[in-house]
Amino acid sequence: MGRFNLIDEPWIEVMVDKKGEKNLVSMRDIFENSQDYLDITGDMHIQDFAIMRVLLSVMHTVFSRYDVFGNPYEEIEVDENMKQIYPVDEEDYEDYEDDLMSTWENLWKAGKFPRIVIDYLDKWHDRFYLYDEKYPFFQVTEDNMSIDKIKGKSIGQISGKTINRTITESNNKKALFSPKSEASKNILRDDEIARWLICFQGYTGLSDKTIYGNENYKTRNSKGWLYDLGAIYFKGDNLFKTLMLNFVLFTNQSYSYNIQKPAWEFKDSELLHSYLNYLPIDNMSELYTTYSRALYIDPSYKIGKDFVMNLIKLPEVDHLDNFLEPMTIYGTNKTGPNKERSTPKKHPANQSMWRSFGQITLGKVSSYGSSSEDKVPKPGIISWLKVIEGKINDRNILINTLSLEDDGNATSWVPVNEIYDYMPLYIELLIGENKEDWTHHIYEMVEKTKNVISNIYGGFLRDIVNIRGLDKSGYVNNEIEKMYYLVDKPFRDLIESIGESTDKKSILIKWDEILKDIVYKEAYMKLESASIRDYRYIGDPKNSLNIVTSFNKFTSILNKVIERR
Repeated sequence: MGRFNLIDEPWIEVMVDKKGEKNLVSMRDIFENSQDYLDITGDMHIQDFAIMRVLLSVMHTVFSRYDVFGNPYEEIEVDENMKQIYPVDEEDYEDYEDDLMSTWENLWKAGKFPRIVIDYLDKWHDRFYLYDEKYPFFQVTEDNMSIDKIKGKSIGQISGKTINRTITESNNKKALFSPKSEASKNILRDDEIARWLICFQGYTGLSDKTIYGNENYKTRNSKGWLYDLGAIYFKGDNLFKTLMLNFVLFTNQSYSYNIQKPAWEFKDSELLHSYLNYLPIDNMSELYTTYSRALYIDPSYKIGKDFVMNLIKLPEVDHLDNFLEPMTIYGTNKTGPNKERSTPKKHPANQSMWRSFGQITLGKVSSYGSSSEDKVPKPGIISWLKVIEGKINDRNILINTLSLEDDGNATSWVPVNEIYDYMPLYIELLIGENKEDWTHHIYEMVEKTKNVISNIYGGFLRDIVNIRGLDKSGYVNNEIEKMYYLVDKPFRDLIESIGESTDKKSILIKWDEILKDIVYKEAYMKLESASIRDYRYIGDPKNSLNIVTSFNKFTSILNKVIERR
């Protein structure tokens, strides 16, 4: 008999008020009362994101089959287990799409989830036990964790202090600043295990060794699908709105009509067959619940003992041109065997979200003033916002970005840092498509800022390096990042002040003035603090350079790029 059912037991940590009070709630509570909760607020943002996607998988599954009144769509047929039997006929695509969109609108207007979600969860209740011998949630059974199925002499194991990403401690390397004492690092409560289990399937790494069979997989081993994402998602005024804003019905049109296949609707043997035979994922629910590892937790595990689970590597999800994933930025490979193919890209560490504004909103990766512009696929969730923006009253929206930074070691990919940023923005800043729209104006502002800091101010810094004979490896980059830090808050404050009645020209002029003032002052401070050595000329007589001539050159270029007003 299974224990700790995720539908009934409290395990999701939510914020219930703006004072920061938290409660543990069940999946049933989420789908009955999400309108009363502000947000998911677990141990880390990566954990919250992974859990949100499981909840979204439930939504994609239910509402791909049923409308808000609990009626199956006319274009499909469902069985006694509420599973869709056949794909949608091509001749019914348009009607089915209309039905899905009507369901989304009716859900948004209702402001809460209907009974059909609970009916579905009750129907699949036996698939949500954390501890179970037959259908353990997000795991495999003991039969599929046997020694005769693997390459090697032992099955991998992982401890509580390793799957807990607030620690990420292995037996070989101790975490110096652990939030838990040495005696309790490996001890986890049931609710903690449930949260970290889901998180681990998305953010795994490659430190373990065991695989199925005697031959290496045809593809790379999975380090977790979420691990490679530069995640983008929205937050609303409450958890219901957050889930709805991220409930992306349409991304790439070829996927919109496929049957949803969440992991819990299949036996572990069926899932493993799919993974080990590299069958493509063609639906959102399957993508949101895909395994990176075959995991096994002893069903007899009791709280208070050191936690451990067995694990076996699985092949990774195909990354090339996989535009089913709506919640990521993409990059186009310029060299190698995957040249001109697009793959998910992580957010750069220590860089504010707004520096990637063009890539997020327009699919543009370029430098200000360059003769060419790299185009990448626009995140599906941004395109989705354009679809629903006329159906929601909320004109200000919180956009979030998230990645898990690794140690750079391709043999392990150990997590070292969570990269998280957010900005409240006027919705028109994210969805404009024409040159006169806010989106393009903000893009130009960002690119001009990058040009002024990296090229113009950076040119002055590079002159200083030459004048002083400094090592070029660190000084310029460090000073440029300091400048980005100085402009970060003023830029955010200005962008966040934009609303429906804000004049575009006034914002552009104001930012030019702010940017020019900050950059000029920092350069002038360097001139004022110059030593006698800095005034000595270097180079030949025709191209001589010192701190004064370099500053004058910098000022002249700055005045041309940001005209005097």
